[in-house]
Amino acid sequence: MIIGGALAGAAAADEAEIVAGIEAFFAAGDIAQRVEIARRIELDPAYERARVQGWLHQADLFRPLPPGRHEIQVSLAGGQTRTVVLRIPKDYDNRRPWPVIYALHGASGHAADIISYVQHVLGDDVERYVLAAPDRYGDTAIHQNEWPPTGEHPAALLKVRQTVHVDSDRVFVMGYSMGGHTSWTLAVLHADQFAAAIPLAGTFTMIVADRLWPTFLPNVSNLPVLCVWGAGDTQDNRHRESADGGIAGSNRRLRALAADSAPSLTMIELPDKGHRDVVPPADDLAQAIGRTRVHHPAEVRHMFRHVCQGSAYWLEAHRWTGEQWTDRQRTIVLREGDPLAANLDFEEAAARQYRGLLGELRGEIDGQEIRIRRKKISELTVWVGDGMIDWDRPVILHTGDLEPFEVQLQPDLYICLSQAARTWDFDRLRWAGIRVRPSAGTPYLVTPKTRFPALFPEPSKKK
Repeated sequence: MIIGGALAGAAAADEAEIVAGIEAFFAAGDIAQRVEIARRIELDPAYERARVQGWLHQADLFRPLPPGRHEIQVSLAGGQTRTVVLRIPKDYDNRRPWPVIYALHGASGHAADIISYVQHVLGDDVERYVLAAPDRYGDTAIHQNEWPPTGEHPAALLKVRQTVHVDSDRVFVMGYSMGGHTSWTLAVLHADQFAAAIPLAGTFTMIVADRLWPTFLPNVSNLPVLCVWGAGDTQDNRHRESADGGIAGSNRRLRALAADSAPSLTMIELPDKGHRDVVPPADDLAQAIGRTRVHHPAEVRHMFRHVCQGSAYWLEAHRWTGEQWTDRQRTIVLREGDPLAANLDFEEAAARQYRGLLGELRGEIDGQEIRIRRKKISELTVWVGDGMIDWDRPVILHTGDLEPFEVQLQPDLYICLSQAARTWDFDRLRWAGIRVRPSAGTPYLVTPKTRFPALFPEPSKKK
C-alpha cells in the first residue's frame, strides 16, 4: 500500500508538472520556447494525449471574478471598441469551465436589457450560465453595408474566452428583435462557434432574402436553430402593416423552405403574441441550451462574404482571391431571356449576382479520404482532430485543383497547444493541419514555422 501510494503521489506530481508546463506555454511568447515546452510535456511519463483537454481546463489561466456585472472592452478594426457586459453567476468558479449565452439586444436597447430578459426567461437556471452581452453592436445582417467587416462578434467571443473560463462546447447565441436578426447572422456565418442559436422575434434578414436563403441555409446544417416569433408580428420598422407580412411573414416563408432542406431548424409561431413578450417554450429552450457543439462533421458547406467569416469546423480560409461582395453599389445584370416585367425574376437576377461574389468552403470526410472544394479562397488550412480519421493510417487529401496529397499524420502537442492559445478554445482540439496553398505547388503539413493571419481584422494601431 505504501508503494502504491508513492506511485500515485509521483503520478500526481508529474501531472502537476504537465499543467504547469501548459501554463508556461501560454505565457511564453517565443516559438522556440513553446516548442521546447511542448516536447518536454510529451516526454513526461504521465503524459496522455487523451487528457490534454482536461489539463487545459486545470491550468491557472483565468483570474477570479466576483458574482454580478462586469464590463470588458474589445478592440476592433478601424479604431473602434465595443463594450461587452458580463453577468457572472453567484457560484462562478474560475477553476472549471462554464457555459455561456451570448445575448443580443434589440435596436433601441442595451446590453442590460437583454441580460434582464434572459434572467427572466431562465429564472433560477440563469445561475448555471455566464451571460455575455455586447452593447450597441453592429454586424447585424449578412448584407450589412459596412466594409470591410470588423469581425466584432468573433472578436468579442474571443475576449470572453480569454476573460471567463468558458466551456467552448456550450456557447449559445440568443437575441431578441434586431438581436434575433443578428443571432441568425452569427449562426450562419460562425456556426462552428455555437452549440445552438436562439433567434427570438427576429428573422433571417438580408437583401433578396427569399432568393438567397437556400444559398446560406446549408451553413447551419450542423447547428440547431430555435426560432420563435409572434403571429401578430406583421408590422415594419415604422409600425405600419408590412406588405410582406413582417417578421411573421418572413419566418413562415422560411419555415416552408426549410422543412426539407434544413432539418436542424425548429420554427415556432406563438399564436397569441406580436413583437413583444415573445418567450420560447420552456421545453424547447431547455433542449436547445442543453446541447453541445459538433466538433468535426463529416460534411461541411460554408458560404460567406469576407475571409474573416471563412472558418467552418475543420476548414479555415486565409486568403481571398477575386471580386467580392463589398459595400459598392451594384448594377444588376439581366441575362438574355430574363423577363424584364417580372419583379421576382429581377430578384433572382440580383441573387444570382450576389451568389457569384460569395466565398465558399466545402469539405467531406470519407474514411481516410478528405475532399475539399473552395471558391474565392486561394489559401486555407485543413485541421485534423480526434474522431476525424484513423491516426495509424495515411490520409489522402483531394483539393480538386492539385494532385491528391497522401500523408501520414501524427498528433502534435505543439500544434494542439499553439492553436488553443490562438483561439482559447480548449474543447475542439486541433492536433494536425494541412496547409493548401497553390503557390507552394503541393499541400504541406502545419509546423511551428507555419504562420497564420489574424482570425479577424486587426485593430488599428495608434501612431
